[in-house]
Amino acid sequence: MIFNAEKSALSPVLSAAKLVVPARPAIPIAGCFLLRLKGNDLEIAANDVTGLGISLSIQVEGEKDGCIAVSAMDFADTVANAPDGKLAISSEKLNLKVSWGEERYADLNGRNPDDFIKTPEIETDCHLALKVPALSFLLSKVAFAASKSIENRPSLTGILLEADESKLVAVGTDSHRLSRLYLQPETEEAFSLDRSAIVPPRAVQVLLAAANAVGEAEATVSMGFSETYLKFKTSNASVVAKLLEGPYPAWRPVIPAVLPISIKLNTAIMLDALNRVNAATDKSTHSARLTLQGSEMKISATASRHVRERIACIYENPQGVDSELHLGVNSNYLIEILKACGTEEIEILVNGEHSLCEVLPSGENSDLLFLLMLIRLAE
Repeated sequence: MIFNAEKSALSPVLSAAKLVVPARPAIPIAGCFLLRLKGNDLEIAANDVTGLGISLSIQVEGEKDGCIAVSAMDFADTVANAPDGKLAISSEKLNLKVSWGEERYADLNGRNPDDFIKTPEIETDCHLALKVPALSFLLSKVAFAASKSIENRPSLTGILLEADESKLVAVGTDSHRLSRLYLQPETEEAFSLDRSAIVPPRAVQVLLAAANAVGEAEATVSMGFSETYLKFKTSNASVVAKLLEGPYPAWRPVIPAVLPISIKLNTAIMLDALNRVNAATDKSTHSARLTLQGSEMKISATASRHVRERIACIYENPQGVDSELHLGVNSNYLIEILKACGTEEIEILVNGEHSLCEVLPSGENSDLLFLLMLIRLAE
């Protein structure tokens, strides 16, 4: 195998492919890239041997077709540390050479490509398409609410994707908070999602990194699903991932039909105050108190010290605005929700001091909502 490639084009692709390679592979071949050159098309494949695999294609100046497996870390680091400009890359038997000038090169030990652990081929029966920016938007609005622990319910670490008539609905929850987003799929591919799928957020992150690395930041992503796998595909990038197993909570009944108490706030002002109060909360519960009365909200917490903030709001309560209302929240969770809202104003809806609150970005768009369980406050 012999080809020339610009460092500026090759290095980002290797960085994206390396995202799926295990940091401490159980066997050496599991820590390798598979490089395959055909004409001017260089394919770089990698996987984590547990069901997440990636394949990227870039155009190079090919001179001789070939195939070799090579340590992902060694090859990516060699290219990243090479001087800017054109690199000459060649393989002979099980040796890979990266040159950037006369008598300026690095020799890397390769491995037999036949030993490379292949990503499984999947046959999909459900399909939809989203633009890369839409997939990025989905990840930013939903993934943060998914559980970070796989100990109790691994399915809660994923993003639930379902069809709702002609729209795609994405849900993330850790049972303490929930994010729900509706998206309109691209019409260039058939939308056929006949069953729900629980997608690991890491698979979406890898696809987004891959698309940006190969210059497809605005491309359409074809998404295909089998019962156990999903496949993301653009013109030059492909990601295969194993779907998460296990039941997912019934989320629709959790969303209240009516919440009569409304609190409207400036998002930036609320975040600023909440961040200061959060620094004083108990680090295990992050418990904070929101007190509503008249046209203001007081935010307070007591742990090692007592901190109180006061901000203006529009407080609408059927019992009257002079009726004092106390809400207990996990301030960390509420901060993450406010950041995900992404709007100048937000509205918080509640039914009382217990149960849950609904957080809505300002505007008439009902495609995005957040739920947060309220916590019981000590008197």
